[in-house]
Amino acid sequence: MNKRPNLANRILPAAITLGLLAPVGFAPAVHGQEAESGGLLEEIIITGSRGRPRTVADSPVPIDVFSAQDLEDVSYTDTNDILRTLVPSFNLSRQPISDGSTFIRPASLRGLPTDKTLVLVNSKRRHRSALVSIGGSGTQNPDMSTIPASAIGGIEVLRDGASAQYGSDAIAGVINFILKDNREGGSLSIDTGEYSEGDGKKTTIVGNIGLPLGDDGFISISGELYEADATSRGVQYCGGWFCVDPADAGYNSSAWYTEFTEDPTYQAGVSAANVGYGNVVQPWGEPDASAASIF
Repeated sequence: MNKRPNLANRILPAAITLGLLAPVGFAPAVHGQEAESGGLLEEIIITGSRGRPRTVADSPVPIDVFSAQDLEDVSYTDTNDILRTLVPSFNLSRQPISDGSTFIRPASLRGLPTDKTLVLVNSKRRHRSALVSIGGSGTQNPDMSTIPASAIGGIEVLRDGASAQYGSDAIAGVINFILKDNREGGSLSIDTGEYSEGDGKKTTIVGNIGLPLGDDGFISISGELYEADATSRGVQYCGGWFCVDPADAGYNSSAWYTEFTEDPTYQAGVSAANVGYGNVVQPWGEPDASAASIF
């Protein structure tokens, strides 16, 4: 028995055929219209705009923005110590040896060398210090502690590489200090203290004052006074008979060098040699320091 094709079976092949032939049949008409209107095109204007301004929350890179109030809430007065408290990836080391790094402490972002962090002041590059960190990788970094905290109105920290925009000195990130633009008022801060050993007393006085200049101008003056006494945590190493004093706390009466130290000739020469506990080979600690700056 022959089956008669239903309506769907007859319509489907016809629809497919028309669909394939339609582009071919109308293509010449489309090309003809383009040819006729081709000479009427005079200019093309393309406009674009953002739906809303880009904020820090919308930035694809991690940016920390700190206001002047955020800086005042920190108990430190030194700019380096303030950054170390607010920015977890900001590393600041205090060298135990008394050399130039005592005055200019090496600071870095994300554990990279100090010269890989770009420092800006009002979006302009800050010059590097003259000290080369011999104890590290022999790099130079700007001395951020010379910028008084009282002169800073805000800090922007980019915790990501920006070498494509700023160069190789921004591989670790960028720190931008925004200075105050106050026309009136001021501030004064005094910080003092010492170590439990009774030495190393430090006193820091930081102040700022703003004055008007003309109708729209201003003068913002900041100053810092710093005084610090010396500290010493060095101990003479008495591993050899030539530097052993029986009066020292580190003297070992059962050590091998007693055959020399108990000799009357040796004991008579100890005072003249002056190699006791208080005479160290290397002065571990901090020297006395004083500084005054106006920014």
